[in-house]
Amino acid sequence: MHERGGLAAYDQANGNPLLGVARARDQGFDLGQFNLHKTFGAPHNATGPGAAAVGVRADLARFLPAPVVVRAGDGFTLDHDRPESVGRVRSWAGNLQVVARAYAWVMALGADGLRTVAETAVLNNNYLASRLAQIGGLTIPYEGNGPRLEQIRYSWAELADATGVGTDDILRRTADFGLQPYFTSHVPMLVPEPMTIKPTELVSKADLDELAEVLAAIAQEARTDPETVRTAPHRAPIGPLDEAAANDPDRWAMTYRALQERRRS
Repeated sequence: MHERGGLAAYDQANGNPLLGVARARDQGFDLGQFNLHKTFGAPHNATGPGAAAVGVRADLARFLPAPVVVRAGDGFTLDHDRPESVGRVRSWAGNLQVVARAYAWVMALGADGLRTVAETAVLNNNYLASRLAQIGGLTIPYEGNGPRLEQIRYSWAELADATGVGTDDILRRTADFGLQPYFTSHVPMLVPEPMTIKPTELVSKADLDELAEVLAAIAQEARTDPETVRTAPHRAPIGPLDEAAANDPDRWAMTYRALQERRRS
């Protein structure tokens, strides 16, 4: 890439297995983004509030969004005089609470603690994989490449083919067991009927065992009582989302007044 005049960018959403192990710059990257709300400080709700730290090579710093915080004597100030900057990017201050928490988390752990985070995240992920691999109808795509890092995108395709129960049904059913529904996949979904599990370093062995037992129970339900899974959740504040209504602009009501008008019509 560099020989052709290009730059290599690094989007590290989940850096949990790499802390204290690998550095983006050593791998030849020119700029990198690290999601604080996933790797640092608030692991690992993923849905936000999001905040990220962006690092670049010294010769690219002049392009960073402005203003930039710079040292001024014993304190700090904002530098707006950056003519080559890409300018302000929306709410440039970010989600301050996530940034503060990430800083406190890193400083509390220190270098040795961050390395332990990575080792624990990898251990947790591969332990959970050993449990989930025993569930009939659930597979690990692209097997044969050895242990994984901190997450795996599983596939419920075999169970769906056998029962008609898909990953969206299963994730809703997990809410009935008091668990946070899992993330399926980015788009395009290269893995059919995907389930992405990111145990990271924060969960205990008991938590991992509970998740494995719940998913095994739901897989068994899919074979013996599929309708219960397809109509889940049953013990949550709301029921299944009406997908047709959610995708139909003519049925949306963004405000209570709009809802009243639609009801009158």
